[in-house]
Formats: sequence, C-alpha cells, structure tokens
Amino acid sequence: MSNQILIRNSVKILLINDKDEILLMCADDPSTTTKDGIYHGKFWFTIGGEIEPEEEIMDAAIRELKEETGLNPEDVKFGPKVWHGEFELILCGKITLLREQFIVAHTNKTEVTLKHLTANERKVIKKIAWFGLDDIISCHETVYPVVLPKYLPNIINKNYPPKPIWIDLTKQPESKTNIVTTFLD
Repeated sequence: MSNQILIRNSVKILLINDKDEILLMCADDPSTTTKDGIYHGKFWFTIGGEIEPEEEIMDAAIRELKEETGLNPEDVKFGPKVWHGEFELILCGKITLLREQFIVAHTNKTEVTLKHLTANERKVIKKIAWFGLDDIISCHETVYPVVLPKYLPNIINKNYPPKPIWIDLTKQPESKTNIVTTFLD
C-alpha cells in the first residue's frame, strides 16, 4: 500500500422530510477500512458523495441526490451549507483524506429509490431509510457522523449557523472505535 494520501472532496446532503426525518443509507463494504486496515461492519450515513473535478458543489449535490434517491432538483428545496469536516480511511487500498461539506435540503417526498446507484454503490449499499432523531439515538448500528444527534436538532428547526461550522468527523461511538464514516462511490 502506498503511503501517499489521496484527497477526496465530498458533498453530504442532510435531506429532511415533512416529518422532520433525515434520509440515511446503510453500507456494508469490507474493502473500506480504518487507517489500520480494520473493518467494523455495516453503518448508516447521510446521502451524498464525491465532488468530481471541475464540478460545483451544488451540481454534485443534485447529481448525488438523483443517484442515491431518485429525487430530482424540483423535489427538494436546498438550503445552506451548514457543516464541514474531514477524516482519513483506507479506500481502494489507499489512505484517503475525505473532506466533507454538508448541505441542507428539504422535501415533501418520502418515496425514494436506489435504482440509480452507480455500479460501485450497488455493491455496498444495502438499504435507505428515513430516521427521526430518536431513531438515530436508539439505532443499534452505527450512524455517521457520530455527532449527528448533537447538531441535527438545529437543522430540523431551521436554526442554521451563519456560516458553516466545523464538526468532528473523526469522533467514534463510545462502544466502537475507529469506524469509517463513508464508502466509495
């Protein structure tokens, strides 16, 4: 394995429905591990993915929204970028620094589909579901970012920070350590 660290810029969408639930995806990808090469099982995370070279963040958000939910831009109302953070993991055998930016989006749609996933996503994505805050807190599987219960109430209440805030994406669940927070698109 090369010691060179790759950088991957990503957009994550905090998609909230009219019931104040957030859309999360579940992945199971043993090839995505912590920096020490350990895989800790399947996990839930916010929708979104890599920002392609020369792509604007909103263009990436719209593309990822369609790929991962089947929703079109007219099905959602995008809000501001509210958070950002970064962490390292092993992706495709290489240490990768993921730099993530989180954008708010609201929808009155609740039906979503995984039929537009990329070939790589279809290999690792197991399901998609709407979660209320209590569902996240009581979930027996890991939900990323781990700090989501701390910051999500302000997003649900549309109490957005005046500028994007840094959140700790390296924070791990108390019962588990060094678990990854994203997967390869």
